[in-house]
Amino acid sequence: MNKKLDPGLRSKLRATQASGHPAGDSPRRRSLTRSEQVGVIVEFTGNLDDLTAVGFVQRSLVRHPHKGYSIATGLIAPDRLGDLAAIPHVATVEGPRRMHQELNFSLPEIRATGVHTGPHSRKGKGVVVGIIDSGIDWRHGSFVTQDGASRILAIWDQMLPFRAGDTRGPNGVGVVYDQDQLTEALRGNARVRTKDVDARNRREGHGTHVAGIAAGNGKPATCCHVSQTYVGVAPEADLLVVRYDYNNADEIGENQRLIEAIDFIFNFLGSIDKPKVINISQGDNLGPHDGTSAVERAIDAHVETGDFLHHPQIVVKSAGNEGGRLRHVQGRVPGNGNLEVEFEMPQGRRFDTPLDLWYDRAGTLNMTVTAPGGAASGVVNHGTDLPANAAAPPFIANPAAPANRQTRVTIDGTINGAHDRDNNFRITLDPPPRRTVLDGPWKLTLANPNAAAVDFHCWIERGTNMPSFLPPKIPDDGKVRASLDATLSIPGTAAQVITVANHASRTSRCDCWPSTGIVSSSSRGPVGKGAATNRKPDIAAPGLEITSAKADAANLRGRCCDCCPDACCCLYEDLTGTSMAAPHVAGAIALLLEENPRLTRTDIVRHLQATARERPAGGWDATWGGGKLNIQAAIDAVRAEAAGGGGAGGGPNMRPPFGMDGFSARGHRASDYTGTSASFTSWLRNLRERLKDHPEGEHVAAAISRHFSEVRRLINSNRRIATMWHRAAGPRLLRRLLHGTMAEDGPLSIDGESAYRYLDRCFDLLARRGSPRLRASLERYRPFVAMLLTNAFTVPTEPRTMEHT
Repeated sequence: MNKKLDPGLRSKLRATQASGHPAGDSPRRRSLTRSEQVGVIVEFTGNLDDLTAVGFVQRSLVRHPHKGYSIATGLIAPDRLGDLAAIPHVATVEGPRRMHQELNFSLPEIRATGVHTGPHSRKGKGVVVGIIDSGIDWRHGSFVTQDGASRILAIWDQMLPFRAGDTRGPNGVGVVYDQDQLTEALRGNARVRTKDVDARNRREGHGTHVAGIAAGNGKPATCCHVSQTYVGVAPEADLLVVRYDYNNADEIGENQRLIEAIDFIFNFLGSIDKPKVINISQGDNLGPHDGTSAVERAIDAHVETGDFLHHPQIVVKSAGNEGGRLRHVQGRVPGNGNLEVEFEMPQGRRFDTPLDLWYDRAGTLNMTVTAPGGAASGVVNHGTDLPANAAAPPFIANPAAPANRQTRVTIDGTINGAHDRDNNFRITLDPPPRRTVLDGPWKLTLANPNAAAVDFHCWIERGTNMPSFLPPKIPDDGKVRASLDATLSIPGTAAQVITVANHASRTSRCDCWPSTGIVSSSSRGPVGKGAATNRKPDIAAPGLEITSAKADAANLRGRCCDCCPDACCCLYEDLTGTSMAAPHVAGAIALLLEENPRLTRTDIVRHLQATARERPAGGWDATWGGGKLNIQAAIDAVRAEAAGGGGAGGGPNMRPPFGMDGFSARGHRASDYTGTSASFTSWLRNLRERLKDHPEGEHVAAAISRHFSEVRRLINSNRRIATMWHRAAGPRLLRRLLHGTMAEDGPLSIDGESAYRYLDRCFDLLARRGSPRLRASLERYRPFVAMLLTNAFTVPTEPRTMEHT
């Protein structure tokens, strides 16, 4: 079976290849028929058409700007998985994996209070903070302006079923509400169904709380505190929110939906010209923990594309709360020796239970699984599967039990994987239908047939009633026991993610001020492989008992503040975890990007670490990263570097050379051509409306919005491109395209044929110097864009009212 497929997909393919529904199939796999499709993430280096030719239905696509790979999410029938993996330029195919969840005192702790005040205050204005989480209570006053308008640019609710009058989400998934709809709903003139509460799953308000830390304005007062007591780090930033799909109280969306959510935020038309920072406060434990999972490589591509275009696209991720969960071990199997790894399965686990073991790429390990009661799998050799094929039976952990109570074990072995990954065994314990996994002590026996020792890591997936490894013990008894190290959750090991640890600070319940300790649950680094060049975590921020916005407070009368239990309804609550630490950093980055909207991810990490408080010896360690977040010092460093002409460049609100908002390299005022940055969004919306009835007009308008910043940068920084642009009367043509033909423009100073010729040469240079995505768009839409720019464009400029589908 093709080892490009991840272990979960290989199991699905085996189940599909078996006739009917095999007796050993798990409840999840049994529900998957041949006619259904499975979500996948595909990394490839060739033509997307090759994927669609075998039945792949694309949902999102991101191309790395210079490394030559692309990541696509989409759907495919299980029986075509083998065909997809057989495409030569397909590198990996990963299946769906569930993600899991991970300020009045914290703002002074990170030194944000001073940044919010004074003549050069920074509050995140002009920056977009993206929240991918359980949703947001859009009615909460922390996300509403003084005049009653919503601060949220849009909410994509991936869970919400479509109804007449709704706007469908990307690829027909869920529903999107824009800022105008949210504002009208706040004023009682429209209905918005999205929420951040689900009583069935007993998870309320995680996303609202996270958004409040990053960007809440703290406007609502409580009976105990005045307005703006619980203000977020970037209270004037715009918000974009994706309500992430989930199935139960532990799980919060799948990895391919995470990629689609990131793509939605970074490519959102209404904020195309603003720097963006996304907060991700969830993760999972399955994967190599070396930054090469598909979702991590997709994030890397997005972030590096932003750096390439000088248009920041930053992703912040919580380190995870795995510090004391006993779900990671590491060790060394001696040459020609064996090593046993014990774990305990608790009672009541009703879902598939995976363990992920990774060992040296150059090494060889064989494995035996022993279940409670002594049943053993037999030796599973390096790089092989159990069962070996669809016709072979799985290992039965309790063979004496009735068939409807038997736990089945599958093992998928992968060697010599993509991206220089270590070798892997994925062990999955499957419960019988409507029953639980066999509880008690289990054991993995690792056998090394060669002389060289082999190092390994093993992680247990997160969730309720999951197994645990043996707890640490002093003195050492020689057994393999749980390790705090390398417990970061994925995608927190991605090279381009900014990963945040959780430290204690003063809270409403704890007067431990100043605090010095990392919170015990905070996940530790390093990454599983490549730690010398990919040092995680990056920074630490407060995450202990953080007070922030409470979801559904408007409907919870009678549930009162802890400080005055007989008084008013509480609009805020305390939560703990790296989920709370990460949005402190996301908000802090929004302040940095307001100060200098051209900072790259490398610039940001350098400033955060160089200015951190209580820096570890050597400037970094695997517990604290670079130390405690100090946003005031980081802002000061950016200003000092700008004043001294340093690499980050620019002073407060710096603009790119030659005018950020006009394609002019000749010293003309930017507003002569395209107006102010604030009005760019409305022009783009009007352009899209005017092109609506043209063939491919919607696609062309979307392409223009997607590449506007990159083309502007190329024209403003490359003399040859600028020359061709101005010879074609480009600024005048652009103004006419954005505004429609205007009588006061007068005749063009160049005939249409010459303009077209110069534009053609300009497009050649843009394709040569631009990103792969820009080249692809030019190849497809070049004739249409040239026609729009060089022909009289007399479509009325008044926008029509758009109707929802």
